[in-house]
Parts: sequence; C-alpha cells; structure tokens
Amino acid sequence: MDTWNTDQTHQPSSSKPGERTKVIAINSSPRKERGNTALILNPLLTGMKEAGADVDLYYTEDLSVLPCRGDLTCFCRPSGRCIQSDDMEWLMPEIREADILVFASPLYVDGVNGPMKTLIDRLVPLLHMSIETRDGHSRHTPKDTKVRRIMLVSNCGFWERDNFDPLIMHMQALSKNMNAEFAGALIRPHGTFMRSAAALGLPFEDILEAAGKAGHQIVEDGIIAEETLATVSREMLSYEQFIQISTPMIESLTAKLGREDRS
Repeated sequence: MDTWNTDQTHQPSSSKPGERTKVIAINSSPRKERGNTALILNPLLTGMKEAGADVDLYYTEDLSVLPCRGDLTCFCRPSGRCIQSDDMEWLMPEIREADILVFASPLYVDGVNGPMKTLIDRLVPLLHMSIETRDGHSRHTPKDTKVRRIMLVSNCGFWERDNFDPLIMHMQALSKNMNAEFAGALIRPHGTFMRSAAALGLPFEDILEAAGKAGHQIVEDGIIAEETLATVSREMLSYEQFIQISTPMIESLTAKLGREDRS
C-alpha cells in the first residue's frame, strides 16, 4: 500500500472559521515519550501547535481504561455513559470536542497494541445504536461530535513499509464508521534505528522535519502532501544493512533477556 491519505474534499481542520483546531493525541507506547513512536509523534504535534492548533497529548500508560464489556448500555443511553467508572468518563467529552484525533501506537502483531485497542473499543458511545446506510454500507449513526479527521502514527522494527497495511486498513475502516476522514498515516519502518541513527551515520533530520511539516499541513490545509508522508517513511538504510546491523543487536538482546531464571 503506497497511499496513506484519502482523496476527499479538504478544508482547514477547524470546525468553524476563526476557531482554533482542537487536537487530541493518544500515545499507547509503553515507553511514552521515550519510545520510538514519540520520535515521529512529537514533531507532528509541534507542527500542529505552530500552525495554531490546541493540542492535548495523553498516554495510555497514565490512563485507567477498562475493556469494553459489550453490554450495549452506552449505545442505548442518550448520554453514552458507560456502566464502568474509569478515565473514559472525563476523556470521552474531550474526544467529542476534538477536530482531529491522532492515534499513535507501535505496531504489535499487525495492528495497534493492546492498550490502544482497548481505548478504541470504548469509543462506541460516539455512535448511536441505530443503523443507517452510508457509502452503500450499513453503519451505526454518528452522534453529534466535532471529530472530522483521524490520523495514525506508528513505527515498527521490520524493514518494509507494507507491514503497516493491516493497521492502516483498520484506521480507514474506523474513520468510515465514525463518519470522519482518514487524514493520513505517518509510519516509520525500521523505526528502532531512529535513536541510534546519528551513531550509525544514518541521516534522519529530514524525517523529523517532514513530521513537523505534516502537522502544519493538516491544520492549515486540511491535507498532508503525499511527498511529506513518503519522507517520513522513507528508507533509512538498505535491506542488507538492516539485516547486518539487526542480527548482532538481536543476539545481544537475546543473551541479556533470554535467561529463564531472570527475576
């Protein structure tokens, strides 16, 4: 998959002229700001702020979000209130008022990681239980929320970009079901090399600059240029170099963490 945004009519991301764009970003990396996902997410959010957006960043590691129990109460209640009491009680109103939602997760088993999936499952109250036909497909009717655009930020250790294809398809489907535009995916293959890029002599400044530019573009223009997205995910080293450098790193990590008697 070589296209990471959708072909729709694009407008600046604020709901009304003169209003500041509100962005809610969720980072589900267990390493929070120290993780590889944050290396791409943070310059994106900085670019959004520089473009005039109000940005709030939350880490799932700091949130108490219980798994959806599937009892449909939130679907049936006009308020959408869940039977469970956790941090979604205050986070859901914040999400409802966002113009842009940014889901940032490392790639786990071809998708978002567990904490992010748990949070996404709890977004059901953004929809009514009633069913309508949209784009020739049965979907739940969206409630009156401001969410207009959904974005993805993700990184993985593998070399190829196509490892993100199942995750991107999931985000595209989520966007359709929420009646929002999928505004693009900032994906970073072989992202584990980002923090050691300088030591390895790998240029990477243009990647971070492109992530910041993406933040400006989505707020100011309502669309991220394909060239910008391609720069974020560009090849940092050849496949042969990837294998050559990865092998001793994996062997060292296995020796360090692979002892069965580790406490």
